[in-house]
Amino acid sequence: MPTYAVLGATGSTGSNVLKLLVQNPANKINVYVRSKPKLLQQTPDIASNPNVKIFTGNVSDTAIIKACLEGTDAIFSTVASNDNMPDMHVAQDTAQSIVVALMDIRMTNPQAKLPTIIWLSSASLNEKYYKKGPAVLHWLLMTAFSNVYGDLAHAERYLALHKKWLKVVLMQPGGLVEDKTHGHELNLEKPADFISYTDLAAGMIEVAETGGYGWQGVTLGVKAKGTKIEYAIPGRLVKGMTFHYFPFMWWVTKKLHLQ
Repeated sequence: MPTYAVLGATGSTGSNVLKLLVQNPANKINVYVRSKPKLLQQTPDIASNPNVKIFTGNVSDTAIIKACLEGTDAIFSTVASNDNMPDMHVAQDTAQSIVVALMDIRMTNPQAKLPTIIWLSSASLNEKYYKKGPAVLHWLLMTAFSNVYGDLAHAERYLALHKKWLKVVLMQPGGLVEDKTHGHELNLEKPADFISYTDLAAGMIEVAETGGYGWQGVTLGVKAKGTKIEYAIPGRLVKGMTFHYFPFMWWVTKKLHLQ
């Protein structure tokens, strides 16, 4: 009976991973969230599910993260943000807590089998993938989400420092949208322009179940056409560019409750 940890289970990716995992009664699931009420509002059925344990607190609290990760076979790290907030460090905080927690587990029991970290990344951070698209599009994305990608890049460099004893799979999808499943295909060549969060979640679970792709950037294609285009993206790009060039505007919009 496999045991999985889902970090960030109230976000778009994490919630879909959780929904798919609970469909299999053979899975045991440790869930980390900052807000238990929010989690139970989204997925009320897990409150009575004996295979689900919920851990709440700050992601920097390594004791909580250690308790969540101990005894698991794979970690789905989906703690992320689409908001181009200045000085973002949520990915770095998550990476550091995971490493410290696993290091503590290994020091307590040198024979302990450590879980694979399945880390939500982006095709925009992998030159092999983004070079196959328009350069201007990559520039727009890297500028409009500069703080998001900067945080991710720092976190992934930190994880790579522990390459000798950790196994990490970087999930690097293209554009993510709220849509039904169209079927996914794992590949190491070219990402789909858009893929649903549900298909991404299924791909992450497939990686966990197969146990392959260590320290590779895995992307996803779709089996069937029809994934919707996210028409809100131009607005997000404008908003992100504003926060990139005028960081103080993020705090202004937050103060005015415009976010």
